Amino acid sequence: MSHKVSKPRRTWLQRGIVTVGILSSVAIATTAFGLGYVYRKVSRIPRVELSSVLDNPQDAGEPENYLIVGIDNADRLAEDDPVRAGRDGLMRSDTIMVLRIDPAEKHAALLSLPRDLWVPYAQTNDEGRINTAIQRGDGRPDVLIQVLNDYFGIPIHHYVQVDFRGFRDLVDAVGGVPVYFPYPAKDDNSGLAIFQTGCVTLDAEQALAYARSRHYEEEIDGDWKTDQSSDLGRIRRQQDFIRRALDRAVSKGARNPGTLDKLLNAALDSVTVDDDLTTGDILDLAQRFREFDPDGLETYSVPVERDFVGGADILRLLEADAEPTLALFRGTAPADPTELSPAMIPLTVLNGTGMPGQAATAGDALASVGFTIVRRGDDSEVGRERTIVRYPTGQREAAEYVARWLVAGAELEEIPAGDGTGAPGDGVQVIDEDGEVTGGDEGVGVTGVVVVTGADWAGVASTPAPAPSTTSTSSSSTTSTSSTSTTLPSDFTGGDGSSTTETTVAPDC
Repeated sequence: MSHKVSKPRRTWLQRGIVTVGILSSVAIATTAFGLGYVYRKVSRIPRVELSSVLDNPQDAGEPENYLIVGIDNADRLAEDDPVRAGRDGLMRSDTIMVLRIDPAEKHAALLSLPRDLWVPYAQTNDEGRINTAIQRGDGRPDVLIQVLNDYFGIPIHHYVQVDFRGFRDLVDAVGGVPVYFPYPAKDDNSGLAIFQTGCVTLDAEQALAYARSRHYEEEIDGDWKTDQSSDLGRIRRQQDFIRRALDRAVSKGARNPGTLDKLLNAALDSVTVDDDLTTGDILDLAQRFREFDPDGLETYSVPVERDFVGGADILRLLEADAEPTLALFRGTAPADPTELSPAMIPLTVLNGTGMPGQAATAGDALASVGFTIVRRGDDSEVGRERTIVRYPTGQREAAEYVARWLVAGAELEEIPAGDGTGAPGDGVQVIDEDGEVTGGDEGVGVTGVVVVTGADWAGVASTPAPAPSTTSTSSSSTTSTSSTSTTLPSDFTGGDGSSTTETTVAPDC
């Protein structure tokens, strides 16, 4: 092997920016500074030899999956930096994401995997948390790549690695990242301390603390309440932060060549990639994504449930529910919406009338024709007259398909992007009559397509109604069937006995 993965590594946030947002910045830089200048810079990216474990696309221009790993490593931070406190020096992956890029369609989708996800390790015939894969590979990603291939069935074509220092450098390069805080927030473990509300521009240190936070607390009505979803809440915040940072990077770089050069330097100095990702590949991809809109980045997670193994608190994959999402990253999801089937669409079913047991009855009826019901519960509003099908941005085709199975039909209601609920993987929320975003079902977030029963509920047909001759315009050409359902005990707390809350992603700044 020509390189050890002991070179400077960067953090999870940057992987998303470097592999998607930096494509836009590289393209702009090519215009601003000249191809030769940019080529020389990109050529300096450190590389690790991974040819033997990476997949190769059969044809040029096919979609490719980038495994993006943020290493829990603070070696490049100052000796007195508080982030270094209490570290054991072992190599662990702090964050794991798979970025799927389709150059032909100029489409990008990001899948986040919780660090506490319990997975099998075929090489040693045992099991463990997925964040130990890098450690098991002696600091290399080979074992992690094999887990993604064997257990998830996801081929990996390229590898990107980042660390804490690189993350801070990138945030510095764009002058901080604005994040909306509905309440004061803190995390004593990561060092997060935000005591004002509204849009707050996070500097490098606070941005890293926010991104790493697994014990996120908010001060609500004078009490500090802990986000009960831990890793899953962190995933939502990270994905939201990536989109905000992309916006910041593109806007800052496009307006100011000096800022762009600083951004490019920070990104190129803080990334390690596989040896198959050539400079020409990066520049070609950058040109294709030159006009990429960060709001077009689709974000996904996988459905999990909490469990314990020998006293260890872990997350288990709900394999059947995860199939539609995993199919997108395997490249096996049907491109034609007419090929949809009930098994491909995880549903949340909410009782919108208040009639006892209606969510259970409706869920059973939908399950009887093949839909996967990931959660049933009560809507935050009862007494509804009409049945509705809610859907995040990018899932209209799936919502229309669900509505065709309902005897009385249903109204379609999109959760608008920009309110913290629009992207696949975000918690679906209710928008009340005053325009305020509120939590559905006592604040427990739900995701994907949601059926809310009304007084006109008449059951489920044995076959779907014919599709209309003209298709409604969708905000995405890809039908997303993401699910981030999580089963947590009702008495689960943050570990210190404090009360709990599940945070939602906030509006744009």
